[in-house]
Amino acid sequence: MKVNKFSLVLILLTLGVVCVGAWKVFSDMSEKERMESELLALKKKNGELREAIDEAGKKSNENLSFLSNRIETRGKDAADKESSLKSLRDQLEAKTAALSAKTERKDELASEIQETKKKIAAVEKEIEHSRNRLSTFALSMPELEGKISQLRASIENEKQREVEGKRSLQTYESKTSIYKKHFDVTLEALQKYLYQRPWLEKGEKLAVPYLQYDFQAGFLGLPVGLDRGIEKGMIFSVRANGKKLCRIRINDVSSRNSVAMIIPLFGNPVELRKFKSFDLVHL
Repeated sequence: MKVNKFSLVLILLTLGVVCVGAWKVFSDMSEKERMESELLALKKKNGELREAIDEAGKKSNENLSFLSNRIETRGKDAADKESSLKSLRDQLEAKTAALSAKTERKDELASEIQETKKKIAAVEKEIEHSRNRLSTFALSMPELEGKISQLRASIENEKQREVEGKRSLQTYESKTSIYKKHFDVTLEALQKYLYQRPWLEKGEKLAVPYLQYDFQAGFLGLPVGLDRGIEKGMIFSVRANGKKLCRIRINDVSSRNSVAMIIPLFGNPVELRKFKSFDLVHL
């Protein structure tokens, strides 16, 4: 709206300057025509005086001298008028050139205004796109909070089971060696399953050799999937050489690949281009 008001004021000022210049040119042209008319009248009178001189020459030399002086005076006046007319012509040409230059400048300003409007429209479109992405992220927050609550409950259950398991294991060794052997076998199996588990715990780091990115759409392609414990909805911090670059949320997962959305307002995703390998830290 401010740009439109500025454009309107600028155009009105330019039109005002053009109108004043046109009025001035018209005034000078009128003055020129008036002086040309006076010059013609003077020439006509000059002719009449010459005729009078011819007639008066027959009467007396005194009258001839008087008329000659008047003719000379009229001639000087005519020369002065002609000089003034030439000056007015020069002024008219200069003002016409200035008016032409102002007209060209007006066209340049109109073109610059159109370019500025295009740039403003592009910025507004980018702002709207960012707002849409922020809205999408805000809608996904309740789902993430629900999963966090489920994980916390699961952790508490596992801790309780661990406590109960330790209490039970203390009695197994004292009762019988069979229970002890069963305990060792079970513990070994649990440890093996723990180290080979197909999931990621909070704070675990996963190294990836490369990333595929589309900054315009706001997505990253990862060379890891379900086989490395990646699940839909997980949030990771992308780091390189210990530097936090951005945060991502998993949108789609296959067995060996996945696609993640860049979460806005965290880090600077453009710096991903500077590195060749990355660390994904589960948040």
